Amino acid sequence: MVKADLIEQAVLEAGLSRREAKATVEAVFDTLTASMQRGERVVVRGFGSFTVRSRRMGLARNPRTGEAIPIPPGRVVRFKPGRDCFARY
Repeated sequence: MVKADLIEQAVLEAGLSRREAKATVEAVFDTLTASMQRGERVVVRGFGSFTVRSRRMGLARNPRTGEAIPIPPGRVVRFKPGRDCFARY
């Protein structure tokens, strides 16, 4: 499922116009993105939680030459599904 599918489902389920559904889905994703950029944990009850974690510096190798390539430290988003997420399936 892609964002366009989510918008289509919002149109069908909530009876919104396509413009309203698109604005709603965009607002939700913008809010999630802004919260995670600030390092906040985002929890959607019944679905799961998103957390931002620091990634330490790593070392990779070029498979052709075997040369070591440093991977800079950064931040990554982790998703943990909620207990109820798969309970119905």
